[in-house]
Amino acid sequence: MEKSITVQLHTKYHTLGELSEQTEQIWFALHGYGQLAEFFARKLDFLDKKKHYVIAPQGLNKFYLKEFSGRVGANWMTKEDRLNEIANYVNYLNSIYKKELENIDLQKVKINILAFSQGCATASRWIANTDLRFDSLLLWAGEIPQDVIGKPIFKTIPTTLVMGMQDELLTPEFVAAFLEQLKLFQLSPKITRFDGKHEVDKEVLKAIIC
Repeated sequence: MEKSITVQLHTKYHTLGELSEQTEQIWFALHGYGQLAEFFARKLDFLDKKKHYVIAPQGLNKFYLKEFSGRVGANWMTKEDRLNEIANYVNYLNSIYKKELENIDLQKVKINILAFSQGCATASRWIANTDLRFDSLLLWAGEIPQDVIGKPIFKTIPTTLVMGMQDELLTPEFVAAFLEQLKLFQLSPKITRFDGKHEVDKEVLKAIIC
């Protein structure tokens, strides 16, 4: 017999910069499969830390990348207990947002999401299942998943999609199917293609957001 339980969870996340009255933009940086928040946050370390504040949550599931020791990575979810895992990370991300921004005048800052690979589906499901405010969405090497692509938020939030021309995971078939879905739901994000693989190219990122 399968049962479930709700428990209090202690976990971590990382930040860059200092949140203050000088802060103009806040970035939620959501890493990809097998990455860690500490290192993914550094993708935005070129930003002026007086004006930009980076918050990098970390997937709640951690594992050894090879065998049973060595480097550790994290992921946001698997197909096992899928709906509960989605609900868990949405609650986790909501909690970070509220904790970090509770004393900030949100009318004076722009709130952005940068998401990579598996983080794209995570970011999409987050904004589709919360009433928290976001001002822009940058999805790098990923998609808006089928279960939320029809949500009204994606018709209003400015969205940029970034795809590497040499990305081994973004096959022509995958890209064609995703673009067809965007067309079906009448979504018109800005699309940037670059000559790169399945990785965040900092120079391309700089050109997009600076």
